[in-house]
Amino acid sequence: MRLRVAVTRLNRRLRQESVTGVSPSQESALSTINRLGKPTLGELAQAEQVQPPTMTRVVAAMQAAGLIVRHGDEGDRRVSRVELTSQGRLTLERSKSLKNAYLARQIATLTPIERSRAVDLAALLEQLVEDR
Repeated sequence: MRLRVAVTRLNRRLRQESVTGVSPSQESALSTINRLGKPTLGELAQAEQVQPPTMTRVVAAMQAAGLIVRHGDEGDRRVSRVELTSQGRLTLERSKSLKNAYLARQIATLTPIERSRAVDLAALLEQLVEDR
């Protein structure tokens, strides 16, 4: 299906534009941590739709890189929570800026009618990915 191929290619291109030194799985996890605040490892794994051991490895790499910190949960010391560091926030913002700049350059080449169609398509894509 053309839509799947186009979305996949756009996603790949955006990853290429975001040269921040983190893997796509780390970047996704950073974004999810930013959205959730201070999630547990289990909450993060669930949100990222990966198994807990996989998330543990991703978190360990991000912690070693100084992008996140791990804290024990105040209510249950057996549970770890993760939080972005200032470096993690900066990395995430840089990635977003690079991707947005790429999209802005590409959209600037479109006609006004094409830009309007792109806005409509974005709304439809958002509708397709909503959890129902």
